[in-house]
Amino acid sequence: MTTAQKLGLAALTDVTFERRGGDWVGKCLICNGPIAFDARTGEGATIEHIRARTRGGGDDLANLAAVHGRCNGEKGRRWDPRKRRSAEDYEAFVARLLVKRAERWRPLPQDPAPS
Repeated sequence: MTTAQKLGLAALTDVTFERRGGDWVGKCLICNGPIAFDARTGEGATIEHIRARTRGGGDDLANLAAVHGRCNGEKGRRWDPRKRRSAEDYEAFVARLLVKRAERWRPLPQDPAPS
């Protein structure tokens, strides 16, 4: 699955996002600021693995979010326990983001039943 596809699925399952023409428009999970990205290419956002893959996170939709590139980079620089914060601080931050993602959750639309 491409990054653009992951971003699209993250937006589709986030109640703050809506399609406007060829873009997804919503809110960054980290800063809650406005964000828009091209639905075809993903340009304008980055995919956030809330629990980093290096720390056991995966590509399941509950662990993915669309965020600003600067927010994603800052999360790595600021919250990584190997750099500045304690492991407990990092885990508390990840837990807050996972709760926020769950609060913004929108189920994927169901495929129509065959006629």
